Amino acid sequence: MLYGGVREAASAAKTEQSRLPFPHEDKKPRGKIIREMTENKVLRIARGTVLGGAKLGAFVALFSGIQHGLAVHRGNHDALNTVAAGGVTGGTFSLTLPGSLLTRISSAAVGTLLGGFLALPLGLLQSNLEAELKPVQEQEAREPQLIDGGIQQLKYKEGVGVDAVIRRLESRAPEPALRSQE
Repeated sequence: MLYGGVREAASAAKTEQSRLPFPHEDKKPRGKIIREMTENKVLRIARGTVLGGAKLGAFVALFSGIQHGLAVHRGNHDALNTVAAGGVTGGTFSLTLPGSLLTRISSAAVGTLLGGFLALPLGLLQSNLEAELKPVQEQEAREPQLIDGGIQQLKYKEGVGVDAVIRRLESRAPEPALRSQE
């Protein structure tokens, strides 16, 4: 979003100087021209911000969707998923460049190669981080709990989430005493 807004602000600043009238031209008052140019500049910056954010959102959604879709389909979350997602995303967004059909096809081929090449280090980094965090997550699942008056035993967690916590608390609670009816 910031990139889109800054890009439009820079291009508006370039065209602003060319639109200012010369001092000897008195067709419109100078203040009115400056106000119109300022309004147009604000609208261009707002438009660039929205379009920049939408393009980035579409890029991230496509990349993440392909990456996680491949992980589910293949049953394995590794660097190959990230490289394939980068290649498909790069090729798809290269098709949006202006030009003839031949230009778009050649830019899609370059975008596919470039996207896959740039996604490779990201995929390797992600795989390494997952490999390092896996033992930590397994250790957290086997943390000791206090049971029966303070005796520590190693017990695996039955689950996580609110429903699992409620079930564990209910199992530890003493049974309510039956009241005698009068």
